[in-house]
Amino acid sequence: MQHAELAALLVGAGDAEVDALLGSHSALADVKLAYILKDICLDGWSSNPARALRAAAALESLSNLTRNSEIAALSAWTAGLEALIQGQMGKAIENLESARKQFLVIDKPHAAAATEVSKVIGLALLGRYDQAISSGLRARAVFLAHGDLLAAGKIEHNLGNLCFRRDRYHEAEKFHSSARERFTTLNDHRQLSTINNCLANTHALLHKFKSAEDLYEQAVEQAEAAGLPVTLAEIEGNIGNFALLRGKYDRALDYLERSRRRYASLGMPHQSAMAEQEIADAYLELNLAPEAAKIYARVTQTFQDLGLRAEEARGLAFHGRALILLGEPGEALELLEHARALYAEEGNAVGEAMVLLAQAQLHYGQQDYELAEEMAAAAEPVLLQSGSWQRLLLTHWLQGEIQHALGRTDQAKLIIEKTLREAVSNWQPQVVQRCQTTLGRMAASGGDFEAAEYHFRRAIALTEEMRAPLPGEEFRTSFFSNKLMPYVELARLCLAGGPARVAEALSVVESARSRALSERMGGGLNPLTEARDEFEADLLRQTEVLSEELNYIYNQLDRPLQGDATRKERDLSELQRALRDRESKMLEITRQLQHRGQQDFGQVKSFNLARLQKQLGADTALVEYTSFGDELLAFVVTNEHVEVVRNLGAVTAIAAEIKQFRFQIDTLRYGSDAVRKHLPTLTARVRKHLTSLYDQLMRDIEPSIGDRLRLVVVPDRDLHYLPFHALHNGHNYLIERKEVSYAPSALVLQQCLDWSNRSDQPADRRFETALMLGVADERIPRVRDEISAISQLFSSARTFLDEKATIEALRENLAGVDVLHLACHAQFRADNPLFSSLRLGDGWLTVRDAYGLKLECNLVTLSGCETGVNAVAPGDELIGLARGFFSAGSPSVLLSLWTVDDDATADLMTHFYRELGITKSPSSALRAAQLKLLNETPHPFFWSPFVLVGRW
Repeated sequence: MQHAELAALLVGAGDAEVDALLGSHSALADVKLAYILKDICLDGWSSNPARALRAAAALESLSNLTRNSEIAALSAWTAGLEALIQGQMGKAIENLESARKQFLVIDKPHAAAATEVSKVIGLALLGRYDQAISSGLRARAVFLAHGDLLAAGKIEHNLGNLCFRRDRYHEAEKFHSSARERFTTLNDHRQLSTINNCLANTHALLHKFKSAEDLYEQAVEQAEAAGLPVTLAEIEGNIGNFALLRGKYDRALDYLERSRRRYASLGMPHQSAMAEQEIADAYLELNLAPEAAKIYARVTQTFQDLGLRAEEARGLAFHGRALILLGEPGEALELLEHARALYAEEGNAVGEAMVLLAQAQLHYGQQDYELAEEMAAAAEPVLLQSGSWQRLLLTHWLQGEIQHALGRTDQAKLIIEKTLREAVSNWQPQVVQRCQTTLGRMAASGGDFEAAEYHFRRAIALTEEMRAPLPGEEFRTSFFSNKLMPYVELARLCLAGGPARVAEALSVVESARSRALSERMGGGLNPLTEARDEFEADLLRQTEVLSEELNYIYNQLDRPLQGDATRKERDLSELQRALRDRESKMLEITRQLQHRGQQDFGQVKSFNLARLQKQLGADTALVEYTSFGDELLAFVVTNEHVEVVRNLGAVTAIAAEIKQFRFQIDTLRYGSDAVRKHLPTLTARVRKHLTSLYDQLMRDIEPSIGDRLRLVVVPDRDLHYLPFHALHNGHNYLIERKEVSYAPSALVLQQCLDWSNRSDQPADRRFETALMLGVADERIPRVRDEISAISQLFSSARTFLDEKATIEALRENLAGVDVLHLACHAQFRADNPLFSSLRLGDGWLTVRDAYGLKLECNLVTLSGCETGVNAVAPGDELIGLARGFFSAGSPSVLLSLWTVDDDATADLMTHFYRELGITKSPSSALRAAQLKLLNETPHPFFWSPFVLVGRW
């Protein structure tokens, strides 16, 4: 047996077998074997960490057996490498220094210097930079004296990384370039893969983008050819960060996720934490601040535990930035100050400047412009010297904003225009978008409306360009949330152009409304259901387990808790904690599955006003509300004209009036007989609010609608919580004069109207067959009566009650039905709207579950409490049950805006379906049913909670 064969056996053996192998081959248990094991460990650092750890363990056993001083030095060396792999930097440095000293004692200066290559890494990660530089330069001198270009290149590589870590990019470039020259001379592709990766990082931050791209491409090819998974994981993460720097968010999420998965499979905790932090950076760019903050809090603790001070400082700084977005300035400032102190201890002036920039942004948001100006000015020279263009450009943009806020318009314009030119030349679309928006605002405030329009259109074009490839609806919605200003301001400018540009203004408003819902309805945002690799298969398995656990917890929460008050409170708290943990994990996995998703938006149509007018016909008008600051206005669209009605009222005052209306409605939600004795008085009170709201929302609009039979309302913000059909003009309710239906946007309405034109659907509207599921209990005992009564109104109806009304029964019986009717409890989750749900016989059907249904029906009715309540995200993205059923394919959804009365609901549904069989129109049938209940029970609580959303 040869030494290499024995080494291979030792690395593949268990602990007990190692001792036996060494004992039976004692003649080979020598220094030569020790060097082979050291080389295996050193090679495995970047290709096979598990193998490296086994080699280190075998070398330790060999050292214990032989008691040879050179073997002991080699064992100390590999023990240091083992600690590096496990993220134990202090232990790594201790072992590597011990190895160095032992080699010097036995007069092995070259081997002693070689240990310093790894030690530089550990010293740098612990922030002991002076020691790291001293150690590295000392080792390089030894290597060059021995003519060892490979080792000299390795130490220069690590010194370059140290400079990069301290944000000294020009110094890093010099060391990395020197190392690359040495590895090129040696034609060492293994080392070239790592140095090309690092030099690419440096060039990326110095905005040498073309060379960075070329170097990353070379690094990937070389790492794959050499079989270096650790290096490949690092390169993938860096490509992700490079994409993030350039505003290519889809590519960033893709590569950062690849890196995280690879590190996880390799079992490298500190590298996995760094990969997670980089994903959080992407989330922060996409305005997913709560999700980013959660990750920063987790990984910062990991870095602190591992003693990685620079990583801890960075995590704190970015966590502080996330908290600024979340409106928590006090805690944000505390974290930023801590980060700044850590950077100061590190001697990292650029890190301190980055924190100063974040603090300047915080103070700017608090309108403390003088302090913001001071901090931005302090950050600027340091960032300029570092060569970090993106941070420097953000600093300049903020300085321009501050000057504008201080009334120094000319100076502000000069700064922003210069920043814009530099951002364009340095390929920084995020900064360009901000500058165009700022210049648009400045031009508009100065009366130069032509220039303002130009800048706003450029800002919108960039927003659309960056948003277009994003892979999931959560990312697309959140990215949009802080970029709506150019859309609003452009619409305002269009309206200032007079009647000729009203239609153009409406198109601009539509381009920023319910976009992600429209894209999902168009089939462009489909969730991943089939795994592309084992990692995704495991994630999908986790979602199945989490779904089962969530259903169990939902059911537990819905049952009476046992025991005394203290125990009930404790059990409830524990169940709620378990619920939050699992929902959070489910959302986290969903995002992970979207990171590498490829979406197809080919089927998503754009808003077409002329086609909408044709679809509305002579009988229907659409009223789309929007707001400019505190001004509420409305577009009125008919087949004949498009108008705008301005200054309907103040958004804040209308919101307050809606709140008062909802308070009056809520007085009846618990069914108290004592309260219901005063129904005439309560009806008068609620009608007073409805009359006030009519005066503000409809009185000036009705003349434009004329005598048209039907009205479609596209609400804005708080108006989504208002039943427009219950507005009262002092003589009668709007429902007494017109059919009223609703839509999240005009484009979504168009998609619903186009549903009947699909090739797989019959030309006429059919409401002949139904699938009905009902779950009754003591609070809603009339559900069985409701299902029994309405099932008789269809030529064919499949009904499932109580324990038989399962999620599986729903999925298995959907095919071929015209109507889906679900009569059960519902819950709207304001804290987590995607987990709003319907209680079926075997569990809760959430919004996310509804996405997976394949609906072919003409109508979905959700006959329960608050089934139509939504969270209204920026851009009027409605997050609630309606979203789930629209996304699943229904063109019309009937829902409720508040907790409904059981008896009234049963009666209304019977009347509704009876009329539907005659009129074939859900909006006409709903009007007839509501009018009948209005005559019987005049309080709007009973007759007006249900709204039809989508096709009328």
